[in-house]
Amino acid sequence: MKNNVGDIAYDSSIDDSSFVVCNEEQIFQYYSVGTSYEGERKAIREEIFTELENKNLVFGNKSGYITFRFIVNCNGQAGRYRFKEVDSHFLETSSKEDLINQLKVAVMKLNKWKAGTLNNDTPVDSYYQINFKIIEGKIEDIF
Repeated sequence: MKNNVGDIAYDSSIDDSSFVVCNEEQIFQYYSVGTSYEGERKAIREEIFTELENKNLVFGNKSGYITFRFIVNCNGQAGRYRFKEVDSHFLETSSKEDLINQLKVAVMKLNKWKAGTLNNDTPVDSYYQINFKIIEGKIEDIF
């Protein structure tokens, strides 16, 4: 298998073994196959903000971005979640593990994925990502 930047290989120490991709050799980018979420980005934002509304997450006085990247398989199931955090200068940084875990739980609860398809309407696996914009310690946007 040819490796590409951003590929997410299965890691038995952190990944759910029940999540299976349909074709490990061919995982597309969401924008090239039309992977989507029921209600689109608006629904993603609403569901995550609802999940987090009573959590009072504060990332100190940090500003930057937290990106969760994962796979939506051909059955519309998500798995293999990874994240990366950068500051406002796009340098890698890190927050408390419990804060990141609360974001991860909120992202993992999203369950209305629609698998991307190729031209012949064959469902395929694809990568997807959700970004959190943090300004002065507070989540300002999800995109």
